[in-house]
Amino acid sequence: MCPTLRSHDLSAEESLLEPPIPNQSSNSKSPLSPSPPIHPFSVTNRPKKKKSWDETYTLESQNFNADPANEGHVWFSESDAELRILSFLRRIAPEARSFLDIGTGNGHLLFEIVEEGSWDGGLFVGVDYSDGAVALARSIAKGRGVEEGKVAFWVADILALGDGEVEAEEWVPRGGFDVCLDKGTFDAISLGDGRLPDGRRVYEGYAERVVRVMKRGGGLLVVTSCNWTEEELKGKMLASEGMVFANEGIELEYHGRIEYPSFSFGGQKGQTISSVCFRRK
Repeated sequence: MCPTLRSHDLSAEESLLEPPIPNQSSNSKSPLSPSPPIHPFSVTNRPKKKKSWDETYTLESQNFNADPANEGHVWFSESDAELRILSFLRRIAPEARSFLDIGTGNGHLLFEIVEEGSWDGGLFVGVDYSDGAVALARSIAKGRGVEEGKVAFWVADILALGDGEVEAEEWVPRGGFDVCLDKGTFDAISLGDGRLPDGRRVYEGYAERVVRVMKRGGGLLVVTSCNWTEEELKGKMLASEGMVFANEGIELEYHGRIEYPSFSFGGQKGQTISSVCFRRK
């Protein structure tokens, strides 16, 4: 299932109070996560929905402990999103050496990337603002026998990144990530009706935060959504062609899309989900 946008009935504190129900799928094998210390990120103004996510992942951890084959939900599994993302990355980023999964949850997408083997020796990092999600991902990594240090999971809130040097964050590599992945996280953030200090909706500050951990001159961001069309995602991420972030001349540009089976209804053609790639200039 896909979380439904409700633009007027959730306050900043209430958004994601009930975590959207992701698609169910049994998880396959893969390698994963070391256990670096939990990063002390601030989660300002979002305590209630964070608590809700923590409770969700605590339950999934209990299920996993009872049955290691049950690793939890896999978002957009009915559309084979992860397989299509992998195929896309093999084509556009064969030389990538560092990957960030934003809102990693149980870490399944990173497991798939590592197990696929095309980027052996790379840096694989998953961040989530839910302590419960990170604990689950680390447990799954240990259960899969993933070599320690192969994949790292950190408690971190991408929206809480300050204006200082992001490389001061232990999970950000020098120069930033080659590839950043978002599979449903922007959808979840979009559910909130909270406002930034400048009056914008919270999700409207997403791109300017993420771009700061992307490598200059070619870092990629792949956003997969079931709530926004391709054109809407372009509008949300770019705001307008040539938008400058943080007054530093940092720009994102459209770089490609992932094809999914389409359907027609009322003379209109569309997809149930969209995956769009952006590049940092």
